[in-house]
Formats: sequence, structure tokens, C-alpha cells
Amino acid sequence: MQIQPVLKKFALLNQYPSLIHAFSTRKGGVSDPPFHYLNLGLSTADDPERVKANRRLFFEALNIKEDRLVFPQQVHSANIQIVKKAGVVAECDALITDTPNLFLTVQTADCFPVFVYDPQNKVTAVIHSGWRGTAQNIVGKTIRAMRETFRCAPQNILVGIGPGVQKSCYQIDEKTAQYFDKQFLSPDGPGHFKLDLLEAIVLQLTEQGVLLEHIERDATCTHCATDEYFSYRRDGNYSGRMMGVIGMVK
Repeated sequence: MQIQPVLKKFALLNQYPSLIHAFSTRKGGVSDPPFHYLNLGLSTADDPERVKANRRLFFEALNIKEDRLVFPQQVHSANIQIVKKAGVVAECDALITDTPNLFLTVQTADCFPVFVYDPQNKVTAVIHSGWRGTAQNIVGKTIRAMRETFRCAPQNILVGIGPGVQKSCYQIDEKTAQYFDKQFLSPDGPGHFKLDLLEAIVLQLTEQGVLLEHIERDATCTHCATDEYFSYRRDGNYSGRMMGVIGMVK
């Protein structure tokens, strides 16, 4: 078993030496099946001590001290918080900071993790965007908050969208479909549709002025990539969690 975490990064963000970012896969780590191996979710039924060990491996691989982390208490909302210190932020699905050596985190297992960086104003953000958050335009609202609070110019903002459940595997019912424009929906049997959540997120970004060439996507489907990513839609309560992190060092 490979213990060292296998991490992914965005080329668009990787060009800045003072920016640390990554999102995890399920490869590496110490958890036993069905949470094998790099489960980073303490809310799962996995052994908490193994999850804590996995987190240590993850953050050590990035040279991040755990007392400099911010954890949003994700509730599938459009709540956004500007943070200046480490800790847990209640009922929140997006974090923004201009504080160096403060690292923002997000956990996913089908929802999309969105990483945001303004290299001009030195502002970072991270967003948890599942269908509920996307229906409430959490990504667009986060970009707007960066503009209003930190005077970030949208054309300078860079975005990496991590892996999530892709349209081919994302069937929804009519009740959920009503929250989305028809351009993101494809009929999939009586009363059901396939939802392109990734493209809905991209539109929210460009509507706020983010340039399309400043958006990098990992189009891997978490539901399909059984050996690479956890998926709640695929595995239910036996699914672990991936984690993303972004922050600036002095």
C-alpha cells in the first residue's frame, strides 16, 4: 500500500511560487476498505485516528502546519465568510482571505471544489459547489465578494475547478432540474435529466467577468474514477472524502 499521498495541482496556479494549493486523490494514506486509503473526512464512519493520520500526511506533503488551517462547516449553502484566522467556520461553503500563511480547505466527494486566486491583490478563496450551492450562485457571489471587499478585478482572477460528478453520471429529478437553465440539462427518461454542473459553474464565473482562459478544469468524473476519487453518489455512506487547500506563504 502506498502511504504517501498522491496530490493534484493546476498548471494555472502552479506558476506562482508563493501560492500553495492542491487537492487530494484517494491514493496513499492508511485507511482500510471501504475508505481506502486517503480518506480525509472526519464526518465519515472511518476510524478517526486513521483519518487524522491521513490529514497529517496530506498537510506534511504540502509543508503546511495544521494550526494554520481554516475548515468551513459545509452545509450546501451560499454562505461566504472572509477569514483572518485559523479554525472552524460555522455553516459556510466558501472562504476568502488576504492573510498570508492561512490555508483555506474544502472537502468533497462529488461536489466541485473551486480554487480562486487574485495574484495582483494577493487574495485566495475556496468554494464548495454542489448542486444546491450552484443553484444559489455561490461561485458568482464569491467573485462578487472579492470585488467588493478586496477590489479584485475579475479579469485578473485565476480559477481551478477540481474533479466532481460529470454530466454523464449525474441524473437528477424534475424538482432539482427546475433550479437550472435548460442549457445545462439533457432529458434522461421520464421525469429525469442529466445535469452539467461543471458548465453551470463556469458560466457563473464568466458572468462575473472571469476570463475563460483563466479557468482550468479537471474534467475527471468522480463517480467513474473509482480508483482515483471518492464518490458519495457511487458509494453512499461507504465513501471517504477528498480535500482541497489553497493559501499564500510570505
